[in-house]
Amino acid sequence: MTAPLPLTPDHWHCYRWSGERRTYDDESARRPPHLVVQDISPREWRQIAAASPAFMASEVPPLEVPHWLLRPARMVKATFQDPEKAAAWYRDQVTELAPSFMTDHDKDPTRRAQRFAVAEDRLGWGGDVVGGWYLRGTGFASVQLVACSANRTRPTIPCPVTPQ
Repeated sequence: MTAPLPLTPDHWHCYRWSGERRTYDDESARRPPHLVVQDISPREWRQIAAASPAFMASEVPPLEVPHWLLRPARMVKATFQDPEKAAAWYRDQVTELAPSFMTDHDKDPTRRAQRFAVAEDRLGWGGDVVGGWYLRGTGFASVQLVACSANRTRPTIPCPVTPQ
């Protein structure tokens, strides 16, 4: 029997990726080699990750958000224990990217403020935050905050790095 999940995780790991849409659309490097539909042990997660060097080397966001935690610690852009600081990092990243957004809808400050409020709420109850935008030209950007220790979706994925 597993213990109940904490109300909030210990911390969030933050990830940011920008690149070509074609790269993002190629799902082969965005998924680990095995489909996992139930909880497995941390050791089994490590084995699955190790079985896919392409998945481990890819900096493109994985298809399943908690799978970021399988990737090497060097891919973590920031780590926060405080949800308000994690939300501020998210706001800063999105604000920096906003001038490059393809659509006026995504550039709209009111729309972004609503997105930030939703992110703050989600972090408040221990969830993950995921944002993705098409950029001018052929680009795509993703900003993700992934709850760790424990992630509500995949609580047995081991943490790639503990905060200091």
